[in-house]
Amino acid sequence: MKPFQPSPFRPSRLVRGGHLQTILSIRAESASGLAPRQHFVEVSEGDRIVLHEDDRDDLRFDSPCVLFVHGLSGSHASPYMKRFASRFLRRGYRVFRVDMRGCGSGADLAYQLTHAGRSQDVLDALSHIAALYPSSDLFAAGVSLGGAQLLRAVGRIGAGLQKTPDWYLRLRRVAAVAPPVDLMRCSDHMQKLRLRLYNYYFIRSLLRRLPKRLWDNEAFKREMSRPAPRTLRELDDRFTAPLSGFRDAIHYYRESSCNRVTREINVPTLVLASKDDPIVPVRSFQDAPSQWSSTTQLLITPQGGHAGYIGRNHQCWMDEVIEHWLVDQPVT
Repeated sequence: MKPFQPSPFRPSRLVRGGHLQTILSIRAESASGLAPRQHFVEVSEGDRIVLHEDDRDDLRFDSPCVLFVHGLSGSHASPYMKRFASRFLRRGYRVFRVDMRGCGSGADLAYQLTHAGRSQDVLDALSHIAALYPSSDLFAAGVSLGGAQLLRAVGRIGAGLQKTPDWYLRLRRVAAVAPPVDLMRCSDHMQKLRLRLYNYYFIRSLLRRLPKRLWDNEAFKREMSRPAPRTLRELDDRFTAPLSGFRDAIHYYRESSCNRVTREINVPTLVLASKDDPIVPVRSFQDAPSQWSSTTQLLITPQGGHAGYIGRNHQCWMDEVIEHWLVDQPVT
């Protein structure tokens, strides 16, 4: 595969360092003027996720379609999701932004949690898009947790652990930004005292936004009556793992980490990560080169934080990179 070489990232002089890049990205400027229509997609265990389709009147029925998958605590309305939608609409792509289980518009549609192992939900979303537009090429990109779900989805297909969908040859390229490819390693990293602020932010956000239907679960109600978890490891042990059918957090991490199948990815794939990401340690991408397939390109930058990449013009450089990777590279 021909190496992909975007322009180098030059961080804003006012936004230096991984922590600042990460924190300010949450409030980064997002696009406006989008008016999507919703599609409700049935997934396992009686739950539904929501696809938000952004369209233009002049798009053809066979115009390419792109799916964007949000990260932990995100939704279709996250700033980067809106920016992606506006950017790809301008390029003539039909855009689908997903709300995973219990997130955004899907808050009242799920009994189960979204987590890193929910790669089938990504495939269900793509299957729905493929059925709506059977003549369109398909593309997909995910940020953080959404990137890990996407990598796990295509990796499991390549490994033969998942039946190959009939639309799969139409999936031309995928991209993942700052994906937590090794959940155990990320969890160990997040146990550090200096990262407690991130733990607090994610835990507070997640507990506020848990699917409302979970209150029908007696085990969930018992856990909610206890003091809040202090770390993401504790959150996964008390909520994510038992509510999702895993014995404990370690079992969840082992079964759901996408690095178990990334060497089997057979779709042109870009993985974008930063050395100063405070949440996903860069060594999880670098220490085992054999975990990556020949169709996967790693793009590791010195700076950028966790899906921050706020550049000197105060625009997000990762948006440009994802556009160039998905749109401007030759389709094979």
